[in-house]
Amino acid sequence: MKLLSLDDHPLFSSGLKEALMRCRPDFIIESTLNTGEALSYLLSNNDVDILILDLTMPDMDGVLFMKMLIARGLNVPIVIMSANEDLIKLQEAFHLGALGFLPKTWPAEKVADALNDIHNGSIVIPKPLATRLEKMSKFALDNTQTSLSERQIEVLKLVQLGLGNQEIATTLFISQTTVKSHLQAIFKILGGKNRMECVRKATALKILSPDS
Repeated sequence: MKLLSLDDHPLFSSGLKEALMRCRPDFIIESTLNTGEALSYLLSNNDVDILILDLTMPDMDGVLFMKMLIARGLNVPIVIMSANEDLIKLQEAFHLGALGFLPKTWPAEKVADALNDIHNGSIVIPKPLATRLEKMSKFALDNTQTSLSERQIEVLKLVQLGLGNQEIATTLFISQTTVKSHLQAIFKILGGKNRMECVRKATALKILSPDS
């Protein structure tokens, strides 16, 4: 099995490579330290079986990198390996096709077994994390959809399409003041700091579809 690791911490990256190869001498592991290196490697090598991806990196977060790969038609199987358990980002990563989440605290043998299972068609998510994601999908979605009005969801869909306040007002035949009022309510309900963060959270919660 050929693996590509993307993690911006050189010590962890080299340690992971050495530990996995001790457990599985048949593994072929290449390491990259930033998204540029990883993208270049994937563009010139189409034999990668699994990309092991960190969620948080200085140049680009893992979810955005996944979106960039999809946009370029690079359909490499992806496994998240991260110390970050941001449920919103993880839910979005799984929605984009991630095949598992491997905590960095797992021993090398367990990681190797999980990678082998994923390569053979399994989805691997630690049970406590899977439970939290399930609860989030079940309760947060219901509560948020109850809180957001149909009009607010319409406004959010237009924000997702890249429309400004005036364009939204014109499209919905309402005033810019009303648009701003809806946006303020959306920020409060979703806990977003800006328009696009609200879109990201709404997409992760399946209030919006990625291609709305």
